Formats: sequence, structure tokens, C-alpha cells
Amino acid sequence: MVVKITESLFGVTKNENEVKKYTLTSPNGLEISLINYGATIQSIRQPDRNNQVAEITLGYDTLQGYVEDKSSFGCTVGRVTNRIKDGKFELDGKLYELEKTDGTKKHHLHGEDGYPGQVDVTVTYHLNDDNYLRIDYHATSTQATPINMTNHAYFNLAGHNSGTILNHHIEVNSNRYLATDDELIPTGTIASVDNTSFDLRTLTLLGERIGKVCDGYDIMYVVDGSGRRYFGKVLHRESGRAISTESTQNGLQLYTSNMLKQVTGHDGVVYDKYGALCLETQNYSDSVNNQVKR
Repeated sequence: MVVKITESLFGVTKNENEVKKYTLTSPNGLEISLINYGATIQSIRQPDRNNQVAEITLGYDTLQGYVEDKSSFGCTVGRVTNRIKDGKFELDGKLYELEKTDGTKKHHLHGEDGYPGQVDVTVTYHLNDDNYLRIDYHATSTQATPINMTNHAYFNLAGHNSGTILNHHIEVNSNRYLATDDELIPTGTIASVDNTSFDLRTLTLLGERIGKVCDGYDIMYVVDGSGRRYFGKVLHRESGRAISTESTQNGLQLYTSNMLKQVTGHDGVVYDKYGALCLETQNYSDSVNNQVKR
């Protein structure tokens, strides 16, 4: 048996460009829908242990939802993901100033405008019959530029309409994390997770731990090693659904949707704080300014 791929029209932009949806279905019943607007994961529908299929990512049912999106649901984030301090960086002796797009309006977050050169990016999604999804990124630029890309899928393995992810267990294969200031900008220090609430080296129930972290997790974990390696996993025991993550990147940004507030998504469901979690494999936050030693 092989993975089935179907194509349909998802919408039309104001410039009259057609946006296509491609649905990949594995023999085991996993369905992943992608749209060629932001190279976005629009939907993931996964069976539970009783073969009941549910939507496990947050997202929208219409193109307009993605046009107006402020949460980066499922999209490919770049040219540089995560934060750049003060929205500035220097490259080859020239200072570049970027739009300040984070919640404080002091720093750059997940943006594209203001960088040198033009970049052509290809994102390829591969799904096999063992429910293994691989995402490959390839970029070329007309001049030197920083590039740090990731996918920003929001997962709730109980179902996108089930409330919070506090009943999920999580494991992160990391001994260290990037210390940050109050505005989530790295200080340049790599700290140990020992004897802290950031220690997720064994399966940990989020509901028992998240209250010990200031407003939830939004943290960059350092994952030792090189090449493709194990980063972590998430488990929802009631349904039996689980996901594990591997990457070739340096770190994992764990985000528990702390800033999500009253966003209407799939099927008219309203998503709120702790409604999902993101496992964003990437290079370190603010690495253009802060060359942290591993």
C-alpha cells in the first residue's frame, strides 16, 4: 500500500492566484493536508487507539483565515524564525533594521521583510506508510543573508476542540536551555535543566509542571549531537495518540500557546491559552546577534 495524494482548490487570493490543498493519506489512516500558501500544514487528522479520527492541529477551514492569521498556525516560518533583539542585526559591516513584530513591539519575530537579498525557498513534505512525516527545507539567496526556518504547527493530540494540552505528557531530549530575559531574548548563557521546571528529560505531565513555569513554556532547548537525532515526544494517554520529533537543527523551541487568545479556527472552535503546543526545531533564537557556544 502507498500514500494517497489528492488535490483540491482551497481558495483564491485577492490577486487571483489559486491556492491548492494537497491531502496525503497513509494506509494507516493518517491524513495531512497542505496548502501552497505559506507552505502550510492546514490539517492533520490522526486515528486514536480505537481508530477514531480527530483533527489534532489548530488551523482554519478557509484561505481568509490564513490571510488574517496572527498565530502562524501550521505555516513555514522565515526568513528567520524566533526573535531578533531590537529588530536589528549587522552583516558584512552593514546594519539591517527589521519590523518589530513580537508582543512587546520591541523585537523582530518570525518575519521576512527587511533582510538583504531575495530568497527562493522550497519546502518538501514526505509522508510514508508508517506515518512518518519528513519536512525538508532548501533555500537560495541572491546575497548573504541569515536563514532560520521551521514549521509552526500547533498540536493537541486529544483533538483541536478538546480544550487545553495540560493532560498531555511530554519528553524533551535536552540537558540545557537558552536562558532569556523577561522579553524572551537570550542572555548568552546556556543553563542546565537540573533541578528546574525546564527538566523534561522523562515523560512529564504538563498540567503538573506548567504552573511552575512563568505563564507556560516558551523556551529554546539545546539538543546535543549532530545530524538527524531524537528531540522529544508528546503523548496523550487517553486517546493513545503520540508524536515524536527528530531534526538536524541545534535546538527545539517548546511553546505551549501561552499568548493564544480567543482565535476562531477549524469548525468554528475558539482556541485559547494552552490550547496546543508547538515543537519548533530550529537554530537558536537571536543567533544573528548572539553567537551562543554549544
